[in-house]
Amino acid sequence: MPKVVDHGERRSHIAQAMWRVIARDGLAAASARTVAAEGGWSLGAVRHYFASQDELLLFATTAMVEGVTARIRTVLTERRPGPARCQAVVEHLLPLDDERTGEVRVWLAVLIRAHVDSTFDELRIAGWHGTRQICRLVVTELAGQSPPSDLTLPLPRRFEPHAASLHAWLDGLTLHAATVPELLPPDEVRREVRGQLRRLRAAVSA
Repeated sequence: MPKVVDHGERRSHIAQAMWRVIARDGLAAASARTVAAEGGWSLGAVRHYFASQDELLLFATTAMVEGVTARIRTVLTERRPGPARCQAVVEHLLPLDDERTGEVRVWLAVLIRAHVDSTFDELRIAGWHGTRQICRLVVTELAGQSPPSDLTLPLPRRFEPHAASLHAWLDGLTLHAATVPELLPPDEVRREVRGQLRRLRAAVSA
């Protein structure tokens, strides 16, 4: 009998191969040929699903963002509100293991690409808004309040500046942890997060 190919699964596997290539060798190395070699497929098999590198990169990055979002939703569903849950949510955005380090490196590569290729503008802006919404959620939770129904809107004047500050701080920590991991190992990153959330909780509760 002929082999039945799950095309959605194959596209997902190709995307994962691209993440690995970018995380290890950089965006410039992520061609259809290198991705095919990474996954053990023929070049034609990759090109059957993705006509260009940009099409593959956009699909792979979108799938990666969806995966991170799904992990965060799981944390929000399974854990009680409070500082520990906030810590867990924030940690999913940071390069604390091989998987998340790869995700951050891919995302940084896409942000750089987006400044010269408008194909990635929508994804770039959506990523910014997604992180800001997470920061708003964390701020309201640390303040002991229920999050608003629409996190796309700014928080009340008392809280929105704290969300903006957390967002900027988180971007900086992510960049440092991804680029100088020997100076900022995972345990130190977690300590930094705990300290920042502790200070933030005191500020929004005052």
